[in-house]
Amino acid sequence: MTQRMQAKEESIKQLRSQLEHLTNELNKTTEYIQLLEIQDESKSKRDSSDSEPEHEISELLQKQNTISHEIILVKKRIQKLSAKTILKIELLILPVVIVLLFFVATNYAIQPPADVNSSIKTRYMTENLRGSVADDYKYWNVANKTPLVVNIENNAGVNDQNIQAVRNAIMSTETVTYDNSQVYHPDSLPGKYFKGWQGAVQATSDTKHDIPEKFNIIQSSSGEGQIVITLSTIKDNNGYSSITRTIVDGNQILKAFITIYDAGKLTDIQTASIVRHEFGHALGLPHTSNTSDLMQDSISTDHSYISACDINALQKSYNDVKPSDDFCSHE
Repeated sequence: MTQRMQAKEESIKQLRSQLEHLTNELNKTTEYIQLLEIQDESKSKRDSSDSEPEHEISELLQKQNTISHEIILVKKRIQKLSAKTILKIELLILPVVIVLLFFVATNYAIQPPADVNSSIKTRYMTENLRGSVADDYKYWNVANKTPLVVNIENNAGVNDQNIQAVRNAIMSTETVTYDNSQVYHPDSLPGKYFKGWQGAVQATSDTKHDIPEKFNIIQSSSGEGQIVITLSTIKDNNGYSSITRTIVDGNQILKAFITIYDAGKLTDIQTASIVRHEFGHALGLPHTSNTSDLMQDSISTDHSYISACDINALQKSYNDVKPSDDFCSHE
């Protein structure tokens, strides 16, 4: 038993060393991309015919994506090995837990859970390679006009209608109009909302860091892409409908993973609402405290579309300004 424990500890040590190496390699690649972008911008002012820097940047972005994926895999292996060690301890206290649960069940009335269908609960997590846990502004640093690759992994085998709902929530440029007095202030004029992020980002103005304006949607099970949307069969035990995990280096987003739980049970309207919300996180938006806005952590509004203040908050992030926690509450 002791030898097995030592072997696991050695494996975890080796994986941590590999993780450190990958993180350093990712940082170097990111810094080199930024340097090339500066050089490319300088050259483009003198000679727009030279496309070598753009080609090299494209290759480095692919390398950056591959390293990020490897980092995720290594961390999962570390967590798996660590979990097995913790499991042995948990098994020792399991009989005590069972006795306590039996006591509670026989002596207290357990209240039924609240109706989780009344709203869509979401989660948002950020993993900073620099170790910072501050909830700060976040942005993609992509070469101008370079599309973000969005990969839809249909692990739940949802129908074509739901896949199209995912695509529309990202690619649609359609708008709808609602009375803002129902959402913000009584004196507000009717507002325009976007059904998809493609239309929303096209409505942004110039920012310090380029807001991604194009999205290339693919369907693959290999984990490729800068934003990976997984339609999962898993049902979250805490009642969450979805989660977005972003990997960042400082303030720069490197990769985003969106998981939609129990996707096969969702309607196309629910799917579109969830994707709009989570894709906002993938682009860099935090949650807002406005209960009627798309970026509230529990989506309960009937019109979960992209508002003008969502766009304004996105522009702030890409201008190195952290949006307030209550953005969209004073529009």
